Amino acid sequence: MSYGLGLSEKKQARQRRNRFFKIIFYIALIAGAGMYGYYEGQATAERRIADIEGQVIALTSENDRLNDQARAALDKQSAALAEARAWRDKFENEIPTGPVRDILTLVQQRIADGLEPERLNSLITLAQNSQNCDPAPETKRFIVNTPIFSSPGNSVSLGNGTITVTGNGKSVVNEQNKVEAWYDPNEEVEITFTQLGGQTEKMTGVLPLHKSVVFGANEYRFSILAGKQSFATISATRCDFP
Repeated sequence: MSYGLGLSEKKQARQRRNRFFKIIFYIALIAGAGMYGYYEGQATAERRIADIEGQVIALTSENDRLNDQARAALDKQSAALAEARAWRDKFENEIPTGPVRDILTLVQQRIADGLEPERLNSLITLAQNSQNCDPAPETKRFIVNTPIFSSPGNSVSLGNGTITVTGNGKSVVNEQNKVEAWYDPNEEVEITFTQLGGQTEKMTGVLPLHKSVVFGANEYRFSILAGKQSFATISATRCDFP
């Protein structure tokens, strides 16, 4: 009886040991799994951190490259704006405006008409603000010819006979719708200035008319007004030219 009890106690003790070792084994297994998971997780985290750091480095490098490109573009833009301002200033300083532009246009026209540049240069050099003009204008009247009336005395001489002035106009139409012999001062007239030697200047318009004509070393400033029937009045002031 006591022998059977001894065997039973040994069996129970062995079973307890086995359970104990199993518990220890499971604990060790769980602990090992936990340690493995911990270190594996740490390794994964370190790899992710390394990847992120690599991405940060790459993005930082790309950002630096883009910043360099932006600065280069701004530098080019600043240079382009500076060049544009320089060309604008050059244009404003060198391209004439106002009266100077008008004078240059006239100079180009006169040269295109055949006036020698040397002659034009001499005239510009001699030009001055003060002018030497006759004290009083010379005033005369003349008949303005029409298509149906031409008078032998329709011309007038000015400047001691150096300039002859003639005029042509349109005939007046009366209330009966008939054409009269004299000119209509409300219509355009053509005035011709002929210098001794044959050089001529013409002007066309409705009276009064004003014109400055240069003949040689003299400038004549003409004013032509409507006069009494068939007549026009002309005044001429002579000035030294230039």
